[in-house]
Order: sequence, then C-alpha cells, then structure tokens
Amino acid sequence: MNKRCFIMGLPGAGKTTFLAALWHSINNNSVETKLKLNKIDNGQYLAQLSRKWVDAEPLERTVPSNEQKDICINLIMPAKKTFDLFLPDLSGESFQKQYERREISEELVEYIKAADAILFFIHVDGVKPLGFIPEHFATSLGNDSVQRIVREPQKHDPLQVQTIELLQFVLDIRKYEQTNIGFVFSAWDLVKQVDIQMTPEKFLFDHMNMLWQFCNSNPDILSYSLWGISAQGGKLDNRDTLLEKDFPIERIVVEDAHGNRGWDITLPLYSLMGDIE
Repeated sequence: MNKRCFIMGLPGAGKTTFLAALWHSINNNSVETKLKLNKIDNGQYLAQLSRKWVDAEPLERTVPSNEQKDICINLIMPAKKTFDLFLPDLSGESFQKQYERREISEELVEYIKAADAILFFIHVDGVKPLGFIPEHFATSLGNDSVQRIVREPQKHDPLQVQTIELLQFVLDIRKYEQTNIGFVFSAWDLVKQVDIQMTPEKFLFDHMNMLWQFCNSNPDILSYSLWGISAQGGKLDNRDTLLEKDFPIERIVVEDAHGNRGWDITLPLYSLMGDIE
C-alpha cells in the first residue's frame, strides 16, 4: 500500500536533519520504534545524511539543485503490516518562493494533491514576537528623521504569517478537503533550555497564537497534531557533548503535544499515517 507524506518547511526548518535521524532510527534494530525499515530501492542519499548525523557533522541544507523528489521507503509497523512511504525532500527555498512570488510548479501541486498527510517543520529559533509595522520598516535617526527599510519577506514577515499563507495555498490546492497536518517544532532543545515546563501545545498557543487561531477555526478542513523534536539533540557547537552518548539515537528528543517525551522519531509519521487498511 502506498502512503504519501509531504514534507514542508521554510529554509532552515530542520527537514533534512529529521530525515537523517529518521533513517538511522528505522535501521536500528536495537531500539524499539513504531516504524522500521523493510526495504528501499535506493537509500544512498539518506544513508549519506545519516552517517554525518551520527558523527554530529553539519548537514548541507537541501537546495533546489539537490532536491530529492522520489524518496520512497517501505516501512513495517508493529503488526507486521508494510506500506510504502513517499517523503520528497524539497528545499525550503521552493516554499519561500511560493510565499514571496506566489509561484508554484505543477510538480509541487501534484505532490500536495496526492499527500495523505503533511509534516510541516517550524524552527523555534525563527519564532519572534509580533510587532507593529513601523517597528519593522522604520528606524529613527534622531531629530525626527526616519530611515525607511526595504521589506525583505523572509527576514521581516513573522514566521507564523508565512506559515499560515503556505497552509492556505495547500488547502486551496486540495480544494479544501480534510487535510491531516503534523507541525514539528524543530530544535526543541532550545525551548526546553528556557522553560523546562513548556509543551508543544502551550508553545503554539503562547508564541504562535495567530497560527493556533487559524488551525482551531478550521476544524472541518484541517486536523493537526503537534510535536517538539530535537533531531540532533543540541547545537553542533557542542559536538563533543553530543558524541558522549553511547548510542546516537539517545540524542533525539521527541515530545508530543502534552509533554510526553522519548526518542522515537517515527512517532509523528506513525500518528499521521493512521489506519493503513
């Protein structure tokens, strides 16, 4: 059976690091995860990512010229059922272009239409408080003179505004049929360092309230789940600390909406895919 999960996220959202940690996890038989690898025709790209991830080396962001559009993994579930999961690794620049220029390729439209679920990555470091427009585009020089700043959408537009706009594109392309979305707050370790009690559910409400309102105002067309994930387990600046773990998989932090924690990075996919009968 074929199931298609479409991965979205703006540049630097953490998609590639997630895939690297996922590949290591589904190939690791010493640790129990909801999903395991059954077979794959060509796993060279994911294997290369995984080796760098294990060694806590920097991963190159996916750029348009290196997009992997045909990643298909045959996975096995606890009940020994198998299914093909399509996970195209598209660049964040593709989605940034969609937001800024209102342009989208026919190929991307077909991926969105065919998706059974969408995994949407949001890097927590990009979540900033909303401000007034003059604060973003005008800087005082003294004596009541003002220097106008040219708007750069990627830099100046709040992340949740960009996220909502992309979601609206998705819903429109899918003709507003029910869409199952899993939001992944990546680099979740940065949040826990500031507030150990923070959960993904509370983070969405407190720091991305506009997105929270959008999701909860459209329950007939949007069903969502929330996850806080640190696929690397910390900053690469602390590489020696990361490598102290006996098993690389122990670096992974996966937290559901209510704060339940573990290291099974397959859980968001398992949750999104639902019943595969």
